[in-house]
Amino acid sequence: MDVIVGYGPEQLQDIAVHDQEDGSTVIETVTVKPIRVFTKTASGSLEELHGEAKAEALTAFWADVERFNSNGEND
Repeated sequence: MDVIVGYGPEQLQDIAVHDQEDGSTVIETVTVKPIRVFTKTASGSLEELHGEAKAEALTAFWADVERFNSNGEND
């Protein structure tokens, strides 16, 4: 399955407050962009995948990346 993996312009931000042993507080923020997965239809247009189809496509994509990286290390 040929897929396009990318991310959109939207961002999700998670904020966590951590109390330190010395009584101080550290605020941690993490900003991420959700991964989006598309497949090409027979007409040539793109269709966004969701749910199980997205999960399966991402698993296959990362397996391809791992194989590609492994082959490059052996050269």
